[in-house]
Amino acid sequence: MIVPLLLLMAQAAISTSPSQDDVIVTGRRAEKALEACLARNCPPAEDVEASLLSSVEQFADGRYRDAQRTLQSAIRRNRDHAAELPGPVSSLYATLAKVAEHEGDTDLWRSSARNDVLVLRRHLGESNIATLREELVFADSMVGLGALDSAATNYHMVQQKAAKRGEVKLAAHAAFRRAWLALMLGREKDAERFADEAVEIAGPGNRRMLELRDILHLRIAIRPSNEGAVDALAARLRQSTAEAPVILFQRPVEDINPSQTFIVRNPQLDSAIRFSDVGYWVRSDGRTAEVEVLRNSGLGPWASVILRQVRERRYVPLDVEPGHAGIYRIDRFTVRAAMGTPIGTRIKRRMGPLTVHVVDITATDAMSAAHHERTQETGANGGG
Repeated sequence: MIVPLLLLMAQAAISTSPSQDDVIVTGRRAEKALEACLARNCPPAEDVEASLLSSVEQFADGRYRDAQRTLQSAIRRNRDHAAELPGPVSSLYATLAKVAEHEGDTDLWRSSARNDVLVLRRHLGESNIATLREELVFADSMVGLGALDSAATNYHMVQQKAAKRGEVKLAAHAAFRRAWLALMLGREKDAERFADEAVEIAGPGNRRMLELRDILHLRIAIRPSNEGAVDALAARLRQSTAEAPVILFQRPVEDINPSQTFIVRNPQLDSAIRFSDVGYWVRSDGRTAEVEVLRNSGLGPWASVILRQVRERRYVPLDVEPGHAGIYRIDRFTVRAAMGTPIGTRIKRRMGPLTVHVVDITATDAMSAAHHERTQETGANGGG
């Protein structure tokens, strides 16, 4: 299942679309730049930046293990420079946590997310604004890992510390995350109370927080679906194209686990990572269009399930002129089982149910220069 977007911040119409078996070739410019940097013994700040760019390039290319090795090597080289480069070094850990999530290494995901925060706590202070922002990211990771009590504690802690510092926006976002976590747990009254708290902290003039509260109320009202409620809310909301698209409603991805019979016939079914890059437009009315698989690495029948989920999403309508093409996005969907060590062996392998993990990769090389150009052309022509 997909972990709900706790802030609801989600992350063009291309005339000639690749087939599901086509591969979008991504360059390796960042990897070569990192090699050149290391060859000349570049300063730590350059090393970290080059390593981050290289790992993102590798991740977008589907080479999760390469991305993981790049980040781990960069951490070994630069962790002793954390005092002078706390932000960059913490970014190495944060990026490694995201790669580990998609790779399925839950232990590495957890430790990297924690180290991301520990670097900032140690070198910037526990109440520093940058530290508190990463505390929210750490709590989000705890939600993904199923440690919901820890996540709730961290959200509340950030809310209190941010409020004490006068960081109203951050405190409100922490309160709103508490609301979404409560909703996940079926505690609707608490969810409404925390959402009201977020609005009170942000102040009545904060339109975005008011709208997020309305969206939360909508999610509570939908049992299991109420198209009219979505339409009614969409009719009065608008957002700028300069902001990340905000999801009004999305269904969970259907269960992608095969039947037990299928597992018996295919004992190695869980041995690989499968991923797909799905491109789509968010049109001016908030509906998705031209949803297509840009790249498919082994998803097979699951691709159709994922495409259906994206097609049924509803976003906040865009504040644009008539005929505007909308916003083009690319999401990476990774389907994998988690790494674990079965009884009777010390060798890690993938085990347990398959889960779906999603990240926005719109700005990476997975969207090639040609696709960027085509998107700009299509947008200029009104999406035609």
